[in-house]
Amino acid sequence: MLRELSSREGLAEKDTVYSEDSMDDGSRIKLALTIDRQSGTAHFDFTGTDPEMYGNCNAPISITASAIIYCLRCLVNADIPLNQGCLEPISVFIPEHTFISPSETAAVVGGNVLTSQRLTDVILKAFSACGAS
Repeated sequence: MLRELSSREGLAEKDTVYSEDSMDDGSRIKLALTIDRQSGTAHFDFTGTDPEMYGNCNAPISITASAIIYCLRCLVNADIPLNQGCLEPISVFIPEHTFISPSETAAVVGGNVLTSQRLTDVILKAFSACGAS
């Protein structure tokens, strides 16, 4: 799956691409995406994403995983099942207490809609697959 994506995008054997976008309040989501064509793996690193918010646009880690699998399914010309196994070659790093890995007491209701859309934009942007809206 990742070999197909990385060769289509013209990446080197192992390469890192970067993407960034922000929420309406200016809170940034940063992504460094490293694809290793040899091993068929990818590492999504969200280091540099802003701290959790006082509002309700924080998103649990599961929302980021959902955005990743959604984007990969959109980009790959094959049926990909919706299960944890298809994320086997994927590793994700999200720093704690960011608004995409908030504390247990942070409000998250808006993160499921608003933040998930921005996460999708950031991931697709890393693949040069969208202009983000």
